[in-house]
Amino acid sequence: MNKSKASYRHWLSEKLSPELDQQTKRLLHAKGVKHVRLMADAHLANDVCVGCVLATEKLIYPAAIGGDIGCGMLSVPLDIDANFIQSQQAELIFKNLTHMVPIMKQSQGISFELDKKLSNERLQHIALRDGCYQLGTLGRGNHFLELQRCVETGQLWLMIHTGSRGMGPAIRDYHLHHASGKSGGLKYLDIDSEQGKAYYNDLGWAREYANANRLQILERCRALFSDLFSVSVDENRMIHCDHNHLDMATLNKQDLLIHRKGACSVTKGETAIIPGSMGSDSFHVIGKGNADSLFSSSHGAGRCMSRQLARKTITSNNLSKQLSGIYYQQEKLRLLTEEAPTSYKNIEKVMSLQKKLVKVTRRLSPVLSYKGT
Repeated sequence: MNKSKASYRHWLSEKLSPELDQQTKRLLHAKGVKHVRLMADAHLANDVCVGCVLATEKLIYPAAIGGDIGCGMLSVPLDIDANFIQSQQAELIFKNLTHMVPIMKQSQGISFELDKKLSNERLQHIALRDGCYQLGTLGRGNHFLELQRCVETGQLWLMIHTGSRGMGPAIRDYHLHHASGKSGGLKYLDIDSEQGKAYYNDLGWAREYANANRLQILERCRALFSDLFSVSVDENRMIHCDHNHLDMATLNKQDLLIHRKGACSVTKGETAIIPGSMGSDSFHVIGKGNADSLFSSSHGAGRCMSRQLARKTITSNNLSKQLSGIYYQQEKLRLLTEEAPTSYKNIEKVMSLQKKLVKVTRRLSPVLSYKGT
């Protein structure tokens, strides 16, 4: 355990729940942890909460990065006004997305190679067995593909949220199984050790895989919009970032390992994407480079209600009202209740809490939401 408690700050407006408070205190006293930060969207999760940023000198805590390593956002404009999307166009888009951007892995493999190699044969086998199939798939949970209207210009934008699919959890679980250290109930690896170097290598692989996954989906969407509507995508204006990762940064002349689990990197001038919910606005931002937050911001609105509670308390009829004016998969209405806008925090409040961390450069409202339920 840490002999001296780590520094701590948060950007939450609400009081920490007893469970979240307990998780945070455990991190503050964990071995080698120098700083702990909770972003405005922080909420309870397994082991380490989502919206947590943790800094160490040499130790890596895989649980403070999470399983979906490299999960992130991609946003790109289309050369058409958002008003173009009406019911007829939406129906065509949903019909084609089902085949072109599947939720789960396909029966046909997709060739995938990276210069970086995974650290061991077990993970290489999983990559060949599952990784090549899952490339270009969206995944379930809160992953989505959304068409949005730029509030300032009316232009149509495409946003993609997905990650490393089954590969991230496989990498996390393998290295946690082989981790030698444990503090506060959390296993860790020394980055200078053979095990730590292997994890860091594989984490880099997973980030590249997740990046390639989003780009593969983008390429399919580009072809879809070109074929259906003769609409092109302006990739020169693309914003692309991830929010489950490990970075290195220098703070007060000290080199640190910055763990982010559901938090954006927003160094000075760095662009990032902060989505709301399938019924609320999203934001493109530029970082202000605030060292107090460890150069980090929220990665979204953050849940205020568990998926289980949302399924129990939010009816299909209520959700339908929440999504008024937005195109969504009608046949999945009941399944979508766990992603209802009211199960998330108010994105306006979340953004107001981090004005010193980021500057908003663009605001986007949902037009069509394709969810990985």
